[in-house]
Amino acid sequence: MADDSTNALFPLCGRDNGFSTGNALACAMASQVCYLAPEMIPGIVLDQWNFSDYRRLQSEHIQGFIATSERYTLLSFRGSEADMTNWQENLDTGFVPGPFNEGERIHRGFAMGLQQLLPEIQSRLSNLHYNGAPLFLTGHSLGAALATLTASAFYERQVPVHAVYGFGSPRVGCRHFRNSYNRRDQGRTFRVVNQHDLIARIPPRIMRYRHVGLLRYLDNQNTVHEDPNFWKRLRLYVNPKGRHPSEYINAILERFPGAIEDHRIENYLDKLQRIHSYSC
Repeated sequence: MADDSTNALFPLCGRDNGFSTGNALACAMASQVCYLAPEMIPGIVLDQWNFSDYRRLQSEHIQGFIATSERYTLLSFRGSEADMTNWQENLDTGFVPGPFNEGERIHRGFAMGLQQLLPEIQSRLSNLHYNGAPLFLTGHSLGAALATLTASAFYERQVPVHAVYGFGSPRVGCRHFRNSYNRRDQGRTFRVVNQHDLIARIPPRIMRYRHVGLLRYLDNQNTVHEDPNFWKRLRLYVNPKGRHPSEYINAILERFPGAIEDHRIENYLDKLQRIHSYSC
């Protein structure tokens, strides 16, 4: 394999195990690029980030790309901005069985959309992936949920995953899914949350959804926290018990008017750029 030297324009590094600000920044960049017009993405990925191959992924409801080089392989999913009407509709979606056959249940809408595209993803990975090159999965919002569910499918099929970086991810499954996923993941999934990001709070726990992976919380002082107490503080202000999910969302927005702005990928990227520059 070629030397995994860091590209100054795209600081992804397959030698880093565990959370790194460079990998988080690079994955946030890949998540943001997915929102661009499709014809603009290959030039950035191939010419600026020095990947050797790029393939677009697209189905009726999902977009993204696979990029490969001798240093690493990157799978990035396009997300969705914080459109409250759409997200309130998504909250009403029920569960379907998960990939592990251990009684786990996952969000039906996320799972059904990915099911159509997963065979293409697996086929392209098998054709493009360099042997031994670390595989990164990433996405923002809905894209983060899809990255998580794709990782779960890979774990079930014994496909090695180096790391998953999700930004502003909604919850995707029940506690049984969380337990089955985390047991296989072994600390490779990082759930990055910017302050009071609304989408990272839904679907509510009262609907039996749970987050997977390890929390990395970005505060308003450009600091990354591993302490989940920063995340749990919101429960002191907004208790979902007895509320309809849409009422729960409105209660968060009333308490934290910036919760939608905190979800924007541009704000994740700006904060991670500052944090990474401090660490260099």
